[in-house]
Amino acid sequence: NNSVKILTALIHCIERCQSELLEVMEQKQKIAKKQAEELIKELEQEITELKRRDTELEQLLHTEDHLHVLQ
Repeated sequence: NNSVKILTALIHCIERCQSELLEVMEQKQKIAKKQAEELIKELEQEITELKRRDTELEQLLHTEDHLHVLQ
């Protein structure tokens, strides 16, 4: 009878620990997901800026080509 109580208490302890562990894992997963989303957003902004600068440089290159032709 005493061993049943001990095993029951042990099972409850294990279940509680498992629940706490799952909660911690879910929180860490949410944090990692948020960080990844923020990084993706930053990289997308950087890509947009690089494309804009590339377009400006292409326009400048064509302008310089036209100037050489005119000279």
